[in-house]
Parts: sequence; C-alpha cells; structure tokens
Amino acid sequence: MIFIVSPFAFGQRREGVTIQGVVIDQEDMPIPFCTVVVKGLDKGGYTKEDGSFEIKNIHQKEVELIVNHIGHKTANVSVQLSRNNHSGIVIQLEDEDVKLDEVVVYGESEATKMEKEGYSSTSISTEKFEIQSVELNAILDQTSGINVRNEGGLGSRTRYSINGLSGNSVRFFIDGIPMEYYGASYSLNSIPVSLIEEMQVYKGVVPVNLGADALGGAVNIKTKNQGQNTLDFSYSMGSFNTHQVALNGNYRNKNNGLTFRGALFYNYSDNNYKVWGDDVYVVDPNTGRIDRSIVAERFNDGFESMGTKLDFGFTDVKWADQFMVSFLYSDMYKEVQHGATMNVPFGERFYTQGNIVPSVHYKKSDFLTEGLEIDVFTSYAMNSRTLVDSTTNKYNWHGDIWAQNPSGGEAGTPLHSTTDEGTLINRFNASYSINDQNRFNFNVIHTDYKRTAFNRKAPIGQDTSNNYTKMSKNLMGLSYSNSSFDDRLRTNVFGKVYNYSVNMLDHEYINGEYHPVYHSNSDNNYGYGLAIGYDITKDITLQLSSEQAVRLPEPDELFGNFSENIHSAIDLKSEVSKNVNLGLRFGEYYWNEHSMTFSTTLFHRSVSNMIQQSTQVVDGVDIFVNENFGEIISKGIDFQIDYDYKRQFEITLSGAYNDTRYMSLYDIYGRENMYYGSRLKNEPFLQFNSSVRYRFSRQWIKKGELTMFWNMRYVYDYYRHWENIGSDNKDIIPSQLINDFGVSYRLPNNKLALSLDLKNMFNTQVFDNFAIQQPGRGVYFKVNYSIF
Repeated sequence: MIFIVSPFAFGQRREGVTIQGVVIDQEDMPIPFCTVVVKGLDKGGYTKEDGSFEIKNIHQKEVELIVNHIGHKTANVSVQLSRNNHSGIVIQLEDEDVKLDEVVVYGESEATKMEKEGYSSTSISTEKFEIQSVELNAILDQTSGINVRNEGGLGSRTRYSINGLSGNSVRFFIDGIPMEYYGASYSLNSIPVSLIEEMQVYKGVVPVNLGADALGGAVNIKTKNQGQNTLDFSYSMGSFNTHQVALNGNYRNKNNGLTFRGALFYNYSDNNYKVWGDDVYVVDPNTGRIDRSIVAERFNDGFESMGTKLDFGFTDVKWADQFMVSFLYSDMYKEVQHGATMNVPFGERFYTQGNIVPSVHYKKSDFLTEGLEIDVFTSYAMNSRTLVDSTTNKYNWHGDIWAQNPSGGEAGTPLHSTTDEGTLINRFNASYSINDQNRFNFNVIHTDYKRTAFNRKAPIGQDTSNNYTKMSKNLMGLSYSNSSFDDRLRTNVFGKVYNYSVNMLDHEYINGEYHPVYHSNSDNNYGYGLAIGYDITKDITLQLSSEQAVRLPEPDELFGNFSENIHSAIDLKSEVSKNVNLGLRFGEYYWNEHSMTFSTTLFHRSVSNMIQQSTQVVDGVDIFVNENFGEIISKGIDFQIDYDYKRQFEITLSGAYNDTRYMSLYDIYGRENMYYGSRLKNEPFLQFNSSVRYRFSRQWIKKGELTMFWNMRYVYDYYRHWENIGSDNKDIIPSQLINDFGVSYRLPNNKLALSLDLKNMFNTQVFDNFAIQQPGRGVYFKVNYSIF
C-alpha cells in the first residue's frame, strides 16, 4: 500500500528537487536500511534508523521510486515533482518470505558522490554512533589515514594527524565555518554526537568553498538540520565520574517557514584514572630516593563544560533558502594535572573559558538569476580565558604537598591572568552553474583577531603577559568544475590567495627592568591545484588531486597560550606544501545479499617551514614551543575496506602508513642539520583500525533493534624524540592495542534507545603525545529518548 501525507519538503535549488519520505511496515513501524532508488537514474540510498530517506538533485517532473528490503515485497512509487509543491511520501511495504535469488536495487548516495569527486575524501555518518557513549574524536580515529591523539581524558587537548601532517595543518569547520573561532569550550571534545549528522573528511587537497589554509586536510562537521519537528534527549554516565547530557530540537512552521533550532549540552568528568610508568614517580624528601613503582590516581584533572546554540529565522521561503540569526554560548572549567610531560604534577592549577558568538547566516539559490547561489555568514566571537596558578605548594603523584615554592606558581611564574579575545569573521561564498556540466565557485573569508591580557599577580611594571596582540587574515579562492562523458569525468581546478599581518606588544627584561617591545610580521602567498575523478567502470573510480597549499600560523602559535603551556613565537613563517594524491575507489559492489567498498590513496607531501611543537624546560617545568622546520617529506598509503551483509552484519578494516622525514641539510639558522633523514619525532607512522557491528533480527527481538559492536585500534611504537640521537636510552612510545566493546537496544517505537559501552576493555596502558597516559578501562551507560 502506498499513500501520501504531509509535511515533507521538496527543495528549490538550481541543482534539482530534493525528495524526502519514510518507509514503514504493515504495523506502521519504520523500516531502517531499505534501499530507495530513482528508476533510470544513478541516485538513491538507504533509509535511516527512523525509516526516513532523502534523495537530492532530481530534475525530472515525474520519477518512479523503487523501494526494496529483505523480507518485504518491492514497492514501485510514482511521484509528481513540483518546485512550488510541499508534500511527502510514506511507503508501506508488505511482508514477503526471503528469496535467495532476490535482486537488490541500489543507487549512489550523496556521500558516495562526494567521495568520487576527485578529492581524497571520506564521508562519515554519525547515525549508527549517536546512541553510543562515544565522542566525535573516537569516530574520527577509526577512519583511514587519521590519527587522533589525546593528552588525557574528557576535555583534554587533542592533536590530529592526516597522512603524516598534524597539528593546525588539519583544519576543522562546523557547517563550513572555521571551528577555532568558537573557542576551546565548543570543540570536538564537547559537542555530543547526537547533534551531528555527518563528518566530511578531506585528506590533502581541500575544496575552495571551505576557505581553508590547510596542508594536511580538513574536517567539516555538519550539524543536524531536520525538516520535521523534533526534540531529542540523551544522557550518558560512566567511569571516572563522567556525565554527558544533550538536548536538541527543531521546529518549522510549514505555512510561513518560521524555524527555530536549539541545542544544549553539558559534560563533566573527574578524569581520576590510574597512571604509572617512568614519568610517574615520588621522591623521598629524607633520602632523595626515587620510587617509580607507584600507581597514582590523577587528582587535579577535572573537566566541566556546557553550552547552547540557538538559531531563529526562516527556511525554504521564496526570498531565502535559509536566513538564521544565531547565538552560541559555551563555558568550560579545566584543571591542569601537569605540563607538557607528566614528570611534574600540579595540584591547584586550572583555567576557565567562556565564549559568546552571535552570528547571521543567509543562503539563497537562484539569487537574482537562475543558477547563482550565495552563502553569507558573519559573526563576532568573544572569548574570555582565565588561568590561575599562584599556589606556593608543590605536589607529588600521591597528591601530597611535599615542598613550598615561596615565589608561587606550579609552572613557573605565579599567574592569575585574564585573556580576552575578539574575532570578527566575514565569509562569502558564491557559486554559479552555467549548466549541469559547468560551475564556478568563489569564496572569501576575512578575520580580524584581537587579544588583550593582564596578570593580577605581577608587580606593577612587571607584567610579562602578551597584553596586546592583533592579527588580520584574508583567504580567497576561485574554482571551476566540469563534468563530461556522461558525468564519468569530473574535473575541478582552483586558485587560492593567502595573506595575514600581526602586531604584538611584548616585554623584555633589560638592566633590571621590564621594557615594552613591539613586534610585527606579515606574509602574502598563493596556492593552486586540481582534483580529477574518473569512473573507469560504474564501480571503479580513479582519483587524482594535487595542490600547492599554504597554512598561516594561528594566534596561539604566534602569541602563546599560558593555559595550554604554550609560549609565544612571533617570528613563525607560513607553511607551504606541495602534495599529490592518487586514489582508487571500488564499490559499493553488490553480490547477492553482500556488498563491499574498497578505497586506497597513495600520497606525497613536500612541506617547507613546517610548524612543529617541541618541549623546553623553563624553571624546571616542561613547556611547549612552536618552531619552523626546513623541508619535510611525507609519503605513504592508506586504505579502507567496508563489508556489509544484509545491512545486518558490518565489518570495517582500515590502515595507514606514512614515512615523514626531516630532509633539510641545514636548519633554519644555517647550521648543519644533525637530524637529516630522521623520521619526524613524536609522530606515529603505522596504524590499523577495525570494527565489527551486528544487528540482530527485528523479528527475533519483536521489532526492536539489538546491536553489538567491537572496535580495535593498533598503533605501532614510535620515538618520542629524534630517532638518530644515539643508539641507547631512547624514549619510545610503545605499541598499543586498544579494544572497545558495546551493545545497544532500540525499542520498537524508535523513541527510546539504550547502550552500554566498555572502553579499553583490557585496561591497556595507552600513551599519546609526549608519553602522556590516557584513561584505562571504563564502563559507560547511555540513554537516548526522542520526545517527539
């Protein structure tokens, strides 16, 4: 039986109409993972957990949908499409015995089309993860070519590496807007998975529309933007007194397009997990003997964050596809357990950060003329950060006070500093489709950043905080896209222009007094490249992308960040990279009830002036310092295999190897480079990930859905410092094999879902940056409830 109800929207974009609907069974229960395909076109996909589907870019006035699911009769639905209509589709499938020779009909999803454009890219849907107690970082870490490195538990600093390039070489966006402007309290550590729809990962070349100065790649986080009215709640609790709450909803008036979206989250953890090893020791004050056999509990590593994002405006109206006025507020409290390494524990150091970000976002297709689409975003981000480190107490790893520092400050100079930051962001993106085969895209993003800071603990005239800094940055890009040979060949060529200028007021200690010193720096550069995707057959795509890319230094790299133990480096130069990526994608290939996708990429990067973070000892404490390296060569390969049986049993296996070496004969000071030919220090180079997911039959559990999953991550050992320094006593980050296991159950009404996750189930000692230990075994329970 097939019938039509409202409201599901048909998009009004130049590239075609969007069809939305839902598939249900004879008991009116949603059917997930059905195939829904437009007959005669290579378009379609699968229904989501709630039975909904979406097919974009349909140009015909009438289409026929073919809906198929194991155990049900195939449905054929005729749909009349009109740009002025708003209607929807509910498709009810009748039960049928499974036939061994049943034919599965399929089409390409939007995610598949993105992955075949020519860029080395991956689309990650968060739908199957949203009911688990899992962070966005953990999902990214399971993707080929990506290494996510945390410096502790929930809320800790995180570094990302894509194909051997790490740190700020990898850029993050949320709905196309650079994420760094929202502040540390609104980051991948904080945002719940339930608020996210998809993560788009670009490894190497980044498209112009993102407006990124990235070398290693970029990740674009797409938040949920439901067409229907929803309100969802989730709560997770677990080990180390961890609690995470999220509430998000969407309302749209179908008569006038008035739209309201809201999201709220709260995170808390004591992060009081056990640590041990060479850097965890206690000194006997009487004998001076060092005891390295202790197992300590972290005692000053608490984390708390909260935030809300409210959007109010209009969607899918004649004068705008979207006009939204938004307000984002987030706040964070973070205790600091140690410096850049774990050998000196802190007992009272902490910092707070608050962010207020109002913004306006306007999008319109067919703006003034057919084929022209504009996207305008403007905001002003106000961030305030306070660091408190003034105690005279010295702590050991037992949490005891063992000595006094009369001058105060656990990390050196006593601080009670406040840093205020303001960032104006203006982004403009325009695309013009000459026809279905040719398209131009223009993007420009301008930012003005200002910072003021002062230290309440400094004597008059001796405040060495960076009490005034300013940075202006401009990025501009133009691209041309063409599809030919019946869309088998897709080509994108582009050019980019980068420039920035910085000014900084610092202090120097001269003749017993502090004197103000002014610094300034600027740079202009350009980039260019191309991305080509060619379908050798329907299932095999060859991809080639190449680019000269530029990455401008970030404010924290230039001006420092005392909260993160980072010192200023105003003379940093821009990174420049020439990179080439050659990829092969096979699938999604079907046989009987099985399907498989295989993708692999060979890459080569040549980077000049790479910005790397090193450690130095200041006043007995390790701190971070950023510095330029000369020439870095990185080359390697990554791969990913996805296997599926009946949308019930899924296996993913991925791996990556990169050979990243310091290849300058001389360092930046003109001295002979003693590290020539060495692997880049403190960088993993071999990693494997695998995951298995099994959904039990809905009939077996009376229409509910029971799922079990297992994830494994393996990282081969690597050196903490340069590998060619001597032959003995090298610090090695050991090989690590981490296993996570979980089970989830979604009730038949699809409103309530429960999950139980066991992370690091074998309590493996897990290390990351500079041998900083991560949490051991933890158990987490999560409840998800769709209120409506």
